[in-house]
Amino acid sequence: MSDPARRQARLGMASMTLAMALFSINDAFVKAVASDLPVAQIMGVRGVFATLGVLAYLAIARPAGAFAGLMHPLVTVRSLAETLAIVCLIMAFARIPIGDATAISQSVPLVLLPAAAIFLKEKIAPVQWLLVVLGFLGVVLIAKPFSGGFDPAIGLAIITAILFAFRDLTARQMPATVSSSAVTLSTVAVVMIAAGTFALVRGLVPMTATQIGMLAIAGLLLAWGQAAVILAFRLASVADAGPFNYTKTAFALVVGIVAFGEWPDLFSITGGVLVVVSGLAIALGLGRRA
Repeated sequence: MSDPARRQARLGMASMTLAMALFSINDAFVKAVASDLPVAQIMGVRGVFATLGVLAYLAIARPAGAFAGLMHPLVTVRSLAETLAIVCLIMAFARIPIGDATAISQSVPLVLLPAAAIFLKEKIAPVQWLLVVLGFLGVVLIAKPFSGGFDPAIGLAIITAILFAFRDLTARQMPATVSSSAVTLSTVAVVMIAAGTFALVRGLVPMTATQIGMLAIAGLLLAWGQAAVILAFRLASVADAGPFNYTKTAFALVVGIVAFGEWPDLFSITGGVLVVVSGLAIALGLGRRA
């Protein structure tokens, strides 16, 4: 790899890391209001600002083929899966530490690998199965079912990971003509429309200016994070930038401590390490058959 290409790859890695930091801060603002407002209303209000942010990015950056595949059925299915996943994740944020919820939700490769073996008939090497087992052991440690610290809301974080895995499995079936910006726009727009409609039907809860401001900031952070992800994959390969997705667990841990005083115990730390290391190893292709 030449020096310019290496520098470009490093910028891509930095962009992915920045995206994870923005997503984590966005999660903190959402968690701050999650106990006081209905989930659908949170998603709907945040979705308005996120959609505006993504549209602003597309208007400024003008990426080629920005809307290619926007109305493809698989894009819509992926967006709906992410919508349901976000519902579960926000509900989990209201009950359990943000670090625990994030670590479990990042166990997507541990779910995706068995799903690919079952539904796509992909061959999985023994080492990869071992990584899946170790990762799920990490989830068990975070859940702490053997102690008084177990919270049923852990199940919501697990459902989030399953839905994210389904989302990614759907994305793998999309034609190459579908652009990443179209997928991003579809996601924020579907979340906004679906959640907003549900919130209006159920009736809106009065919001303070502070709550609206928090969700506005969260929406913009979400949009900027999505833009940073798109930029990361333009600058670097999936193999180079993708693994930095796992920095979100570290950012979530710091956010939990600083914003909410959520200090992780030994079980959460050990479990989080197992989930991240196993998922990262799977993402990097460790043990994959030739």
